[in-house]
Amino acid sequence: MKKCYLKIYLNHNLGDDLFAKIISERYPNTKFIATSYNGQKSDFKNIKVIKSFGFRAVNKIFKIITHKKLTIEKILAKKYRKAVVLSGSSFIEGKSDNYDELSESQQYYIIGTNFGPYKTNEYVEYCKNVFKKAKYVCFRDKKSYNLFKDIGNNITYAPDIVFSLDTTNVKITDNKKVVFSIIDCKRKIGEEYQEKYEKAMIELTKYFIDKGYKITYMSFCKKENDEEAINRIEEKIPNEIKEKIENYFYDGNIEEALNVLGDSQIIIGSRFHANILGLILNKTIIPVIYSNKTTEVLDDINFRGKRIDIKNIYKFNLEDFSDNDINYKLDVSKEKIGAEKHFSELDKVLD
Repeated sequence: MKKCYLKIYLNHNLGDDLFAKIISERYPNTKFIATSYNGQKSDFKNIKVIKSFGFRAVNKIFKIITHKKLTIEKILAKKYRKAVVLSGSSFIEGKSDNYDELSESQQYYIIGTNFGPYKTNEYVEYCKNVFKKAKYVCFRDKKSYNLFKDIGNNITYAPDIVFSLDTTNVKITDNKKVVFSIIDCKRKIGEEYQEKYEKAMIELTKYFIDKGYKITYMSFCKKENDEEAINRIEEKIPNEIKEKIENYFYDGNIEEALNVLGDSQIIIGSRFHANILGLILNKTIIPVIYSNKTTEVLDDINFRGKRIDIKNIYKFNLEDFSDNDINYKLDVSKEKIGAEKHFSELDKVLD
């Protein structure tokens, strides 16, 4: 069995867990070694997680003695020689992550990512050096690709990896339901937007209840406070409305979560991958955008439906909604095929 170091975000976040599911199932004869600082285990038999939360203390001692930085990631990259970076928002300036360990690999591949936000040219130059040395870099948005495409032929673009998800076993209905993917606005974008965002979600809830829809509030990630945000919103809703709302809190059961989304007509997507999943399940999506990464991907696929921008949420007005908005669907059959491009080089070295 081949072995490969896998740099992936593991925090029981549905979107990133889908990345793990997709790469695990695509390469069943490869053993992936990943790290987790929060103790999350892997639900996939060919992804082994090294719990590294205790390694930080060891690293501090090592650095004091040798004046060098040692990380568990560097050890794994050097040991297994091949590495894959698979995380959507990997390259954000100011995040604690860096990618120095990749220099220990003989070959490394970066797939499914976007670049930014960033503030300095120094960070752009640092990432250019990382990308230049990679065997293959496949961005999920054209803006990131255009920023780095001149580095070399190893840089390319494809639609988000989740477009390649096999949904054969998802029970897809046309029941009159709306699923709201809720985020903690304070954590994601800033406290100044929280009250108006939550007020807009309540107004949308009432709007769809009045139209006869059943409502589900869905958390994609407990540790990123989605559940807290849902509870906070529900505290502001009158009991006669709250009784008509169901909650679904994702806890690692991917199939169950996909079926919740599949059993709806409309998805109000604050989470990036709520929108991607809605599209591949042939639902109407209404993206509630907190980050440019969503805007860029929607523009790339020529999405023409209604969008709500959290940073301009003071402009939100239910009177702007029409029947066309809540019935708009986009054919993403091309994107489902195009997303396979992320794996075109990995297919040559993993199986």
